Amino acid sequence: MNTPGQACARCAQIKQRCDGGTPCSRCARLGHICEAKPKIDPMSSQEQTQIQTQARRPRASRSRAGCLSCKQRKKKCDEARPRCSDCRRLNLPCRWRSSVSHVEHQDPSQSVPVSDTATALPSMSPTREDWSVPSDQSASSSSVSETYPETFEDNIQLEIVVTPVGSRGDIPYLENEEDRSLFNHYLHTVARALSRAATTDSTNPFLTTLVPMAAASDTLTSVLLGLSGCHWRRVYPGIWKRALARQGRALSQVNQLLTRSGSYPYTLEACAAVLLLCLTELCDGTSKVWKWHLKAARTLLASVSVSSETAEGAFCRTLFHYLDSMSTISRCKPPLLHKGQGNSSGLADIIATTEPTNTSPADPISSMAPALLDILGMVNLLAAHRSRRIDELSDLGFRTAAAQVQARLDSWRAAYDESAPVDNSEAATAFEWAVRLRLHQVIDGYDPRHPAVETALERILQAVLSIPYGSPVEGSLLFPLVIAGASSTDIEKRMLAKERLMVMENTLGFGHIGRARELLETVWAEEQEWNWARVRYTQFPGVVFI
Repeated sequence: MNTPGQACARCAQIKQRCDGGTPCSRCARLGHICEAKPKIDPMSSQEQTQIQTQARRPRASRSRAGCLSCKQRKKKCDEARPRCSDCRRLNLPCRWRSSVSHVEHQDPSQSVPVSDTATALPSMSPTREDWSVPSDQSASSSSVSETYPETFEDNIQLEIVVTPVGSRGDIPYLENEEDRSLFNHYLHTVARALSRAATTDSTNPFLTTLVPMAAASDTLTSVLLGLSGCHWRRVYPGIWKRALARQGRALSQVNQLLTRSGSYPYTLEACAAVLLLCLTELCDGTSKVWKWHLKAARTLLASVSVSSETAEGAFCRTLFHYLDSMSTISRCKPPLLHKGQGNSSGLADIIATTEPTNTSPADPISSMAPALLDILGMVNLLAAHRSRRIDELSDLGFRTAAAQVQARLDSWRAAYDESAPVDNSEAATAFEWAVRLRLHQVIDGYDPRHPAVETALERILQAVLSIPYGSPVEGSLLFPLVIAGASSTDIEKRMLAKERLMVMENTLGFGHIGRARELLETVWAEEQEWNWARVRYTQFPGVVFI
C-alpha cells in the first residue's frame, strides 16, 4: 500500500502526478500493477559527491604534440604524420617541433620534414633554387612521390614542389593568408590555364620560369598575385581587393626597377612584370590599359639587356610575340616589334620581303606555330591599309601584298611539325582557317554568303569539334570561335560556337572569354552589316582574343 501523498513506483518513474491511492487512479485506468516506490537509504554527502564526480563528462585530453601550423592558427591538430589532415586539406606546410625524435631536418627555422625518415623538402627561404619546379625524374619529386603516391598518380605535382606557402615568417613576399591563397591558386589553376601546349607542370613555362623568378622578386610575386586574383574574382570576388592592392604595388615597383642603376637583371625583371601586367589586363577583358603595357614591353625588349639565350629572356620574347600578334586583331595595326625589321610597317615590306617562313616549333604558351602568328600580323597590317586604297595604283599594291600573305598561308604547313599531338594539330588548323577568313574579310568584306566564308566555317568548326573539352589547347580556340560565330548565319553553327565559349568560361575561367561571348551575341542582334570588327571596336574595346 502506498503511503498517502507518496507517488507509486510507476508514476515516479515517468514523473507523473500520483494521487497516492492503492492502486492509484492512473494505474487502475491503464491496467498497470501499482506498487509502492522502494525506500532508498539516504547517502552521505561524501557518497553523493563521489557519484557526481564519476558521472561528470570526461574532460578532453590536451596535447602539445600537434604541428606548428595548427598551433599558429589555434586549431586542434589530429597529429597525423607526416602531414596532418588540416595541413593536407588547406595545402599548408606541416611542420613539427624539433624535439620530436623521429623528425629530422637541417634547420628548424627553415626546413620542412615530409616523412619519418631523414627525407626533407628544400629550405623554405625564398631563393631561386627552392622555388624551382624540378623535372619529373628529379630526386625531390621521387622522394615525395613515395610519401604521397596518390598526389603523383593524379599528376598534381605542384603541391610538393612549391612549398613556399608556409608560415608568415618563411616567405617575406607572401604577407598574409590571402596572399598564400592567391599564390596557391596561381600554382594549381592559373598557370595551367595559361599554358596551351604544356601537358605536365615540368614543361609549363608559367611554372618552371616564372616561379623561380618570383622567388627572388617582390615585384613579380605581386604581379602573379594580381593575375591570380583577376582569374579568381568571378567566383571569389572578395579576394580581388587584396589582388588589386598587390597589383598597384607592382606598378610602383616596376617604376623603381627602371630607375635603378645597372641594366640586365632589373630590365629583365621589369620586362617580365610589365608583360604579366599586360596579360592581367587582357584576361580581364574590360580594360584598355594593356596597350600601354604592351608598348612599354616593346621598349624593354628592344634593349640589348633581354637576351633570348636565357630561359627568362626566351619566355619574355615568346609571350610578347603572342600578345603582340593577337592584339593586332583589336588594334588593326601592324605588330609592334618586327623580327629583324625594327619598326617598319609598310606594305612594301610584305611585297619585297625575302625572309623565309618561320620554322620554329609551336611555343608552349599559345601552342601555335610562330609562322601563323607572323602571318596574322601581316593580315592586320593589310587591315591598317584598307582605307588607303584611293586609286587603282594603291589598290593594286594592296592586292599584291594580300597575294603575298595568301602565298605564305598556303606554304606554312610545309614547315610545320606534323608529328605534333592531334589536339595541337587540330587547333592549328582552326587557327589557320580563322586567319584565312580574316584575310578574306580584310580584302573582300564581311558578306557571310561568300563561298570562301562557308568553306572556312566548315573547316574551323570541324577542327573545334575534334578537340575534347578541357584540352590544354582549348584556350587557343577563342579567335577561331569568335570569327566563325560572327560570320555564320546558321543557328546550329552559332549555337555550337556559343556553347563551346560557355564551356571555356567555366574551364578556363578568365573574364575576357565571357566578353567574347557577349560580343557574338551583340553581333547576332545587329545583323545589318555583319561587321564584327566594328562592334568590337565600338562596344568591346578592351577585348583581345588571347
